[in-house]
Amino acid sequence: MLIFFFVRLTGFFYIYQLMILWCYFYLSYWSIGVADTAVILLAAIIKVIVRLKSEKRVKSMAEYVGVCDVLRDGSWICDLSSADLVPGDVIRVNSQQSVPVDAVLLKGDIVTDESSLTGKDYISEPLPIRKFPARDASSRDEKIHRLFAGTMVKQASRDSIALVLATRTNTDKGELVQKILFPQPVSFIFNEQLKLVFAMLLCWALILLGIGSWWLGGTDMTAWFYGTTCAAQVMNPLLPAILVVGQSVAGGRLKKKGIYSVDLPRILMAGKVRVFCFDKTGTLTNQGLEYNGVHPIVQEDISNDKVNTRLDNLKAHYQDLSPNVQNEELLRMGLASCHSVTVIDDQYIGNPVDIVMFETTGATLDLNKEMIHLQSHRPGEKGKQLEVIQRFEFQHARASMSVAALDIDTGDIHVFVKGSFERLGEISSNIPFDYDQHASKLAREGCYVLAMAHRNLGNQINRDIVCGWTREQLESDVSLLGLVLFKNMLKPDTTEAIAELKQGDIQTVMITGDNALTGVSIAQACGMLPSDKPVLLADVREKDGEVVWMDTETNTHYMAEKAETFNNVELAITGNAFRTLLEKNPDHLRTLLFSITVFARMTPIDKMLCIELFMEKAITAMCGDGGNDCGALRAAHVGIAMSEAEASVVSPFSTPSRTVKSCVELVIQGRSALATSFASYKYLIMYGEIMATSKLCTFYYTTSFSIWIFILIDAFITLFCAFAVTQAKAAKALSPQRPTARILGPEVLASVLGQLIINALFLAGAYIMLYTHDDFFRCNEWDARSVDNSKWWLLGDNFESEVLTFVVLFQFVNAALIFNYGYLFRAHWYKNYLLLGVCAIFITIVSYWELADPNEFGCAVRLNCGNPDVLESLGYPRPNFQIEPYNNPSGHNVLPKYFRYTLWVYSIGNMVATHAWELLFVLGPVRDWLKKRYGQKKSLKEPLYPTLTPTATTITN
Repeated sequence: MLIFFFVRLTGFFYIYQLMILWCYFYLSYWSIGVADTAVILLAAIIKVIVRLKSEKRVKSMAEYVGVCDVLRDGSWICDLSSADLVPGDVIRVNSQQSVPVDAVLLKGDIVTDESSLTGKDYISEPLPIRKFPARDASSRDEKIHRLFAGTMVKQASRDSIALVLATRTNTDKGELVQKILFPQPVSFIFNEQLKLVFAMLLCWALILLGIGSWWLGGTDMTAWFYGTTCAAQVMNPLLPAILVVGQSVAGGRLKKKGIYSVDLPRILMAGKVRVFCFDKTGTLTNQGLEYNGVHPIVQEDISNDKVNTRLDNLKAHYQDLSPNVQNEELLRMGLASCHSVTVIDDQYIGNPVDIVMFETTGATLDLNKEMIHLQSHRPGEKGKQLEVIQRFEFQHARASMSVAALDIDTGDIHVFVKGSFERLGEISSNIPFDYDQHASKLAREGCYVLAMAHRNLGNQINRDIVCGWTREQLESDVSLLGLVLFKNMLKPDTTEAIAELKQGDIQTVMITGDNALTGVSIAQACGMLPSDKPVLLADVREKDGEVVWMDTETNTHYMAEKAETFNNVELAITGNAFRTLLEKNPDHLRTLLFSITVFARMTPIDKMLCIELFMEKAITAMCGDGGNDCGALRAAHVGIAMSEAEASVVSPFSTPSRTVKSCVELVIQGRSALATSFASYKYLIMYGEIMATSKLCTFYYTTSFSIWIFILIDAFITLFCAFAVTQAKAAKALSPQRPTARILGPEVLASVLGQLIINALFLAGAYIMLYTHDDFFRCNEWDARSVDNSKWWLLGDNFESEVLTFVVLFQFVNAALIFNYGYLFRAHWYKNYLLLGVCAIFITIVSYWELADPNEFGCAVRLNCGNPDVLESLGYPRPNFQIEPYNNPSGHNVLPKYFRYTLWVYSIGNMVATHAWELLFVLGPVRDWLKKRYGQKKSLKEPLYPTLTPTATTITN
């Protein structure tokens, strides 16, 4: 802990703060010196404790040492520590065991829970994943055969063994831990320009140091320390801390909304999101699919040698499939057997689509014999029994899975293949002529469309031969049985949330592994795509590998050539076309990127690459369920995982609410946090500049604030106002504009510099007012030549210091009120009740000191007060409290009443002028006029869509 503490204190700002404290103690500014020392040390200790707790949490997540049985040199070693495992070891896998390494399953049947690795879970509990033995060395990297360190084995057969592939930090979990400890650096213009601002302030501070030292003579140590304190005011030590406070406040509000963050600075980036990408299934739509029926293949003889093959009408229910019709009976068998569903604790485990499909059949599983008992079509009769003798799990690259099932009644071995309708259209025979159009029409209607094919091997082939076949052999020579349909319904609030994001000037994009036409349908249903515009879909033409565009409604094909420009269209693209363009013409893909709304049939790697392309030009967010979009969630500037876990390791944000509304809330709070960070930044910068201006005045006149005024400014006004500014509430809805992230942008500079100039002019005017009143001032000008300058607390007993005090105290408080404006991203200024209360208290106190006759409260801070005898001679009651003798010849600093009231009205006028500047010029009609006249909204979309030339009017099979 001491090492962490030392490292923390050697940071730039801590060294800077310690230097300032050195000056405070030298100048006997003990009260603030001790208070600031305590605050700085406490902040450092808290940060160290938080860091240690975070690292211990990561260590507990990463570190696991157990025991396992290991096969080495032909013999089993029992209860060997998992810390001693090396790649190449063979280990025994048992139920309820935490996997200590990355391994490939060699034998057995295993079900694992990978939610601790991916963060993906489903509603009430994680979805277990079934693992199968690798068939050869080439398939060892397929996820369906891999066991990952940190995952839990829910169920394992007794003969389960696995080959160790990686240990410790070389595992996938080790890489995740490294990503947590050393996250990908993300460049954000706010943070980059903040460094530049600090450098500029440092230069300005050095100039003030020189000026202050020169005015004070520049020969002794006192002049140096006075100059140093002047420079110190420019860079307020609270600046880094108050920015973190604003992020913490936003993080707490997000937590109340059910959104958890493990990386608070990313909240600011959420405020600048320009592109929001979404996974489809489980994110925009409900996680579960609903079985919608099948379209069986029907073959009709139209002549002696010709057969018409077509898709029959929809059979909406499983019982509608007749066992007396061959194709329908085969579909019944395929629906019951072509899956990878298993059972744990009377719960079906497997792919959600497989589970829905299997439950629809009413069949039962006998895991011991890999037997499936079909439900009879007629009550009371025994249904068919199928034994699964071979299974190839679903593979993304092939978009299919297959099983070989033995019909116990007939002895026939049936091969069933299930997958995307495009894939099965390529490998199956007896394809109807309108197959693609029919399937595409169903996809456009929002159906999740699968196809099923079949091959009967008969009863003469040996089952052991079939078990030895490769996937290619098993899935060859199959005939199409029909289309299997599922419905994926939109979540109730998806459409409203997408509309809110688009209203907030955020481009919404779908990146899905589903069929393109289904994606387009869902995008139109939720409002991502307008339903009244044609959609052009890019895909790869098989014969030459060229990218072609197809109108999803008319099926007209186009080539991207310079012939005719199509406007008023929307674009979608398949994964094949995306990869082709990325490889052959990446510049063209970048040109089209922000005009494409739907990316379909995208692999997990494709999703990540797509996000990275968007990130080249815009702050990009990704929302998914943490499964096959882990890479995209980690890569995005802002990733939000719909996960039950409070802290997901796959993204900086997570939410268990599973609603797109969470994305809207994240952006709202992000914009509010960014606007609040700017307000805090501007306030503390303004505080520093007001204080630096005041210091220059005090150096010029060799005066100072009284010690209690310094304490009021440093310990109360600055601290309370800066904190209160961070308490501004977020706006209720997204505005059509995004907040600026440029600290050196025109709006921020206009706000800060405008107020600085106005305040300086009013301060100069106040001194002019003072110097033009010969009746009380000219004979009482301050002469500090007879005073020891190192005794700074004796330099405030004069009219010059008093006028300066009253004017700048109003300016300090007023700056906080001004920077509380901004209703576009935060709630209206009058809803920050804490700030209004704090400012009202301070303004009341300062007004009382300024307007009231000499009193105990004012005399305590040495304002409008004097020696008792002098006060009595001026016509005021003799005070009955102790007053330290005044350090000037007149013995008082009581301003005439008319001057006090005039100065108070003058200070109010200063406040009004700065408010008018902010409301009329920086945030109001002048800014709008300048933006309309000179500003031009930058669009990420190219002005023209791809130029396209028709190549065919219809699709031919």
